[in-house]
Parts: sequence; C-alpha cells; structure tokens
Amino acid sequence: MLSAISSAIGGAADAVHGAVTGAGRDAMLILAEQEVEKQVGRKIEISCSDIPASWNTWIMMTGVNSLCNDSTWAFLENSPYNQRKLELWNKRNIQKIVMRVDEHPDPDLADWAVCMPSWTEGSDTLTLTWLPRAYHWSSSVPWNGSGYKCWWILCDEIVFGLQLYQLPGKCFYKSDWFDGFEHVDPDGLFPTATKKCRRWFQHRHWVLFWYENAQWGYNWQWTTSPPPLPDGSIFNLDAILSMPSMPSLKMPSVKLPSLPDVSLPSLPSLSAPSLSLPSLSAPSLSAPSIDLSKVSLPGIPERKMRPKNKWACHGLIEMTDLKVKAKGNELVLSNATITHFWEDKAGNYDDEKKEHQKLVLTTTTPEQALSWQETLVASGAEEGEVGCCCTVA
Repeated sequence: MLSAISSAIGGAADAVHGAVTGAGRDAMLILAEQEVEKQVGRKIEISCSDIPASWNTWIMMTGVNSLCNDSTWAFLENSPYNQRKLELWNKRNIQKIVMRVDEHPDPDLADWAVCMPSWTEGSDTLTLTWLPRAYHWSSSVPWNGSGYKCWWILCDEIVFGLQLYQLPGKCFYKSDWFDGFEHVDPDGLFPTATKKCRRWFQHRHWVLFWYENAQWGYNWQWTTSPPPLPDGSIFNLDAILSMPSMPSLKMPSVKLPSLPDVSLPSLPSLSAPSLSLPSLSAPSLSAPSIDLSKVSLPGIPERKMRPKNKWACHGLIEMTDLKVKAKGNELVLSNATITHFWEDKAGNYDDEKKEHQKLVLTTTTPEQALSWQETLVASGAEEGEVGCCCTVA
C-alpha cells in the first residue's frame, strides 16, 4: 500500500501543470494525515471541497505542504508560553480539516489574505479557504520529496480561526468578538434606528477600539512594562491615532435647522358696527392669508454611516472614569466616554463624542468577561457599574 501511495505521489509531482485527481489525490491526503498526526499527536481527517480544476495540483502540492510543515503547528510547542494555546486546542478537539478555494473573495481580502479560517464554537471541523494570492507561491515538490519545495505557514490562521488567542487575566493587548453592540440599522424605518450586532473589540493598553471586522494580530499578557511598538518605541496614544486604519478626523460642523420664516398676516381692520334699531349688522371678518412659499420646514436628518473601509476603526472608548463589571459572560461598560467615527457621502470623516454611555456586551465565555474586566481595570478603569444611557449607535 505504501508503495502504491509513493508511486501515486511521484506521478502527481510529475504532473504539476495538470490535475491531481483520483488515487494520487487520495494518497497524498492519506500521507498528509499521517504527517499532521505526528505534529499534533492525534489523527485529523484532511479533505478538500469546492476545488476548481486549475487548483488541483496546487492544493495537493503547496496546500498539503502547508499543512505538513512543522512551522504551521509551532503554536503547539510544549512551553510555558504556549500552555494556554495547548489548553484551548485540546478543548476545540478538531477532528477534520477541510481545504477549499475561493477564487472571487472580497476585494479587501484579495489584497493581503492568503488563507481564511472558518470555525464555529462547538464544531470539530476547521475549514481553510485558500484565496488567489496564495496561488502566487507554488511548489512542484511534495513536502516529503527531494528538491526545492515551498509552502505557506498557517500558524496564525489556525490560532486566529480557532480563537486560541483568548488569554486569561490582564493583558496589555487583548482582542475578541463581543455580541450585543448597538449599531445603526441601515434598513431601519427611521435614521436613528439601531440593531444589535457583533463587533471586534481591541484593547491596546489604555485605549479600547471597535471594528466591524476582526483585526489580525496578537494578544499580549501583562508584564512589568508594555511591549514596544513595531518601530521599537514605547506605546503612546499619538501613535495609535496615526495608524493607517484610523480615519483622519476633523471636528464636525453642526447645522441646526433654521426656524420657519413665517409672514404673519396683519390684523383685520375692524370697524364698529353702526347701530340702527331694531336691526344689528355684524362686522365682516376676512380670514388671514399665509404665504406657504416663505415657510421652511426642517428636513429629516440623514442616516449616519460608518467608514466605508471595512477595516477602519468605528470608534474608541476612553479608560478615564470608565466603569467595568463582569456578569457571567456579559461585560458591562458604564459611564463611558466614547468617540464615534462617521463618514459622509463625500467621503469626509467626522468624530462625535458621547459621555456617560453604557454598553452591555456579551463575551464568548465567563472567563473572558473576567479577563476583560481585569485588563481594563489594570489600564485605568474602575470596577463597578453606574446607571446611564444605554444606547450606543
């Protein structure tokens, strides 16, 4: 059997520009499962779905090579730093990895993403979707063959997709999804209508941002001093506000609706009736006329829009005077000072500050709610809760 598998792989390697199907494909997936089992310590089924014919050989070479590369599984290193990831990896208990291809991804993804992970809480299947950018790097030799070979390291994608980044306790940098965020409803009947949605919150040591889409990166647990920024400098708010994903802000110009310009009619001229007995004649009153062309009514306010760039920040929450309270898997932020970012139809950005706001957000687990509380308190917030406005649009 092993001989047949090796022969099939050899045939596939010789047919780099053709399609790898049938026995050759099955054989390579069988050997890939054996190699992955060596890396992770348990058997994981590897399969393919929705693979275009032009991608068959690439998947069996570069795609399989990427799964079999030991750097892809570096997060499972048995070291103190990786204990949390090991714990969550075992909890996820992944039994299947499915590779698929999306030849027409969102344009924002096509510029930078190679492979997008997909997994839902409680599932034992991790789906890895390869994107066109990955095709630019191709191997003509399988991972166990001789000669020059290449692959993509999928460590970050797996960690991100399975939410292995979730750290307990206080962190300098902490990111995750929150449910229950009140956001403008684009389909609402009124411009002020809101709906609850999921948003990606990212704490960067003294500042809490939120986004519509997850921002790739890392979480960083607490140490005696904050980790340096990518350029080697120490954290500062100016550096955060000058990030490429942060809109260039200008103070909004507030236009109040003008009062109606109403021309009031002159009072009618009343002449005292002449009395002639025995009959009385009542005065003649004419109704006043109003020139409606001179009446201006305030218009309906426009629906606010978030920045069109799907990776742009939607707003930030200050730590000063912020109250935070973990309740089960809920995180309550109250007395919050929030700066919202908006974009008008012309593409101009405005910022809007609201004070004494309250957010009731749902975390993935009670443990994570406590971790968020501990993290924000360590960065200047106070543990507790106060009553205040509960609408954050």
